[in-house]
Amino acid sequence: MGTARKILSTREGTFVFAALAALLAGAVLMAFISGYKRSVDASAEPVTVLVAKDALPKGSSGDLIAQKGLFQATGLKREQVKEGAITDPASLRGQVATHEIVRGQQLTTGDFARPTDPVLSKLDAKSRAIGVALDTAHGLIGQIHAGDHVDVYAGFLVQPDGASRPRPVMRVLMQDVEVLAAPSADDKTGLGSGGGQAKNLVLRVDADKAGELAFTSDNGKVWLTLRPQAGADSSAPSLVTLDRMVTGLAPIPLDRVRTELRKEGF
Repeated sequence: MGTARKILSTREGTFVFAALAALLAGAVLMAFISGYKRSVDASAEPVTVLVAKDALPKGSSGDLIAQKGLFQATGLKREQVKEGAITDPASLRGQVATHEIVRGQQLTTGDFARPTDPVLSKLDAKSRAIGVALDTAHGLIGQIHAGDHVDVYAGFLVQPDGASRPRPVMRVLMQDVEVLAAPSADDKTGLGSGGGQAKNLVLRVDADKAGELAFTSDNGKVWLTLRPQAGADSSAPSLVTLDRMVTGLAPIPLDRVRTELRKEGF
């Protein structure tokens, strides 16, 4: 304290002290301005958000939006970014649109939610959900549940040219098909009555196979076989005929049938 009083008691000391105080104040001001400038620059940097390329109807799958690139990444000023704006396509996984989204609209977390429909949430660009009405035996009603995987068999009565009567044939139509919805054994809804009552199962199939299954359901007979939860093998598609069954011969590989048909011009 005594030294400071001696310095301030002289004119030169007062000037020196004032100069040091001014330098210190200037340094503090420069530091403040620099920090403020950095914060302003940071807020001015564009924020990349996801914007809808086209209109998206209510119920649109977030997985499909991400998979098909139905959005575009757009840089916006921070003040233009909506609350909850989605910046990462991974955030769309397992979500569905809760309302219609118009073209150019920012995608936000408020536009999507976890689906309550177990069927719609499992569909992607190449899959379809199809209902098949089956009785207890053909559809393993009560044994098959949503999430199980099945093989689908198609049976027909075929009457070749020149044959006096139709003959039964059966083949594997699809393998490793996911069940999206299945009734319980005591479900009273369905067509018919008694043990032959048909009940609806919903299967997830490839889009190009949906027509084949629908045709079989209307014009033939559909059987489902339940696959193990893990480790199931898939067999080569083959054709089961009456002659093969009676004689105990192995089913005819479909590759051989296709080759013979091509030779005959089909």
